[in-house]
Amino acid sequence: MAEAKKEVSKKTGTENKSFQMPELLDLLKVGAHFGHKKGAWDPKMQRYIYEVRNGTHIIDLVKTLESLQKALSALEKYSQNGNILIVGTKGQAATIVQSVAEEVGMFYINRRWPGGLFTNFDTIKKSVQSLVKMEEKLARGGVGLVKKEVLLLERDIERLNKMYQGIKFMDKLPEAIIVIDSQVESNAIKEARNVGIPIIGLIDTNCDPDLIDYPIPANDDSLKSISLFVNLFGSVVTGSKRSLSITSLRRDNEALLAKLSKDAQEEKERQLKMEAEEKERTKALREGKITSSDTGSVVRVVKREKNIEEEVEQAEEVKKVEDKKGMDELGLSVRILKSLDAAGIKSVGQLESMSDEDLMNVKGLGEKSIKDIKKAIK
Repeated sequence: MAEAKKEVSKKTGTENKSFQMPELLDLLKVGAHFGHKKGAWDPKMQRYIYEVRNGTHIIDLVKTLESLQKALSALEKYSQNGNILIVGTKGQAATIVQSVAEEVGMFYINRRWPGGLFTNFDTIKKSVQSLVKMEEKLARGGVGLVKKEVLLLERDIERLNKMYQGIKFMDKLPEAIIVIDSQVESNAIKEARNVGIPIIGLIDTNCDPDLIDYPIPANDDSLKSISLFVNLFGSVVTGSKRSLSITSLRRDNEALLAKLSKDAQEEKERQLKMEAEEKERTKALREGKITSSDTGSVVRVVKREKNIEEEVEQAEEVKKVEDKKGMDELGLSVRILKSLDAAGIKSVGQLESMSDEDLMNVKGLGEKSIKDIKKAIK
């Protein structure tokens, strides 16, 4: 991203301390002023066009900066209130959109727009939650599944991730969306307008600016131009309370999957080792190297140790179920329960012993969440 040097809007002359604006030279360097051919344009973009040069429209970058100032100010406000979703499915935008969104804590769509994401959100949300459970099941080694079922599970996870990877843990509709190229993302714009979600859009000379609440006229085909603007959006969103929470949820989920996978691998290796030892004993018995009386005590000890392990595991599972049941009966949201679970708080007794200050130190909990918890345990 180009170094931001300008903090004062040329139009308003007002200072903005929370984000920095690029200079005209920064926009020129990335070719943000190049529009489409004269014959491929939307007449509504006339007010943003400076001139026609060699049959190509040249965008007025002074107006681009003015529009960008308004868009970033609005984005800053929306990011403090809730989720931000960035949509960029075209080839030039997909990689940079995913990279920045994961770094700063935005939700993103960079493959294909999942129809009904806004207008049928509850159904899509259930599909995303199913994806998360399927990933955990696979990480555990697909216990109880045959090889063919594991293969089908892997395929389903891969298919669902293409649509939902960027919106995992999105428990409610976003406060605003950012689109890269309003023509390509027309479905996202239609759904956002239907449910009243504000739209910030990077639009070229072939787009309709009236469909966008905060249009930013600029080259939306150049990788350098897209990268500059997406990084600007990221710099505004990063550090907000909600973005930090999203980053934490993603990190905790990755850690959980890694742990489950490691535990499953260790259990598999243990089973293989036991099977190999049993084969060796059977082979030695057949060859007469040992007698049945020699192996009897060993078998009994192994079985006894196995029974003890099973009893301990069963006791732990019962305790987990009882703790979880008690937590579930509090009526807290899924997001709060996940945050508490990630912090190792698994029982009502633990909650009751914690002060407000202790709860504030739990990642993902805010003042409202703490009030809900205190109200639930009274």
